[in-house]
Amino acid sequence: RGRPCGDNCGVSINWHLATDYRGGWTARITIFNWGGTNFADWFAAVELKNAAPDFEKAYSFNATTVAVDGKNTTVLMEGLPGLNYLVGEVDGKNPSKDYRVPGKQQSVISFTKKLTPGINVGSRDGFPTKVLFNGQECSLPSVLPSSNGRKGHVSTFLLMVLPLLALLIL
Repeated sequence: RGRPCGDNCGVSINWHLATDYRGGWTARITIFNWGGTNFADWFAAVELKNAAPDFEKAYSFNATTVAVDGKNTTVLMEGLPGLNYLVGEVDGKNPSKDYRVPGKQQSVISFTKKLTPGINVGSRDGFPTKVLFNGQECSLPSVLPSSNGRKGHVSTFLLMVLPLLALLIL
């Protein structure tokens, strides 16, 4: 059966680090379905090599850790009963002017730091090392996102304004 996107996943899965504090941390996982195929009874598995042992709870999904090759490194998730249907992309309210809207499922996931007190959440430790959706492995970005994405805009703005100021002064 064909998949709607080239990475074999069928969906886009976004992972955002939400909090990082002394006793634990949280992430938000969002599953977007940009294709036309609906997914009934979907499931996702996220491998977190250094963080999975401290998995605590998913708030909008059923989730549990699963041992793979004898190591507890994977969090398996599925929709809650009655909420496990991921619809495909649909037209906006007014198709002539509104963008198409993807199907979406989202949950916050919490972790403690009891078993992994030295974990570096903001580095690679807080990000998945492997993601599967309905048994198909999804591609992962080679570069991790950073929280300083907006900082570059200020320097770009200054680089554009400084030459204009220099021209006005001359």
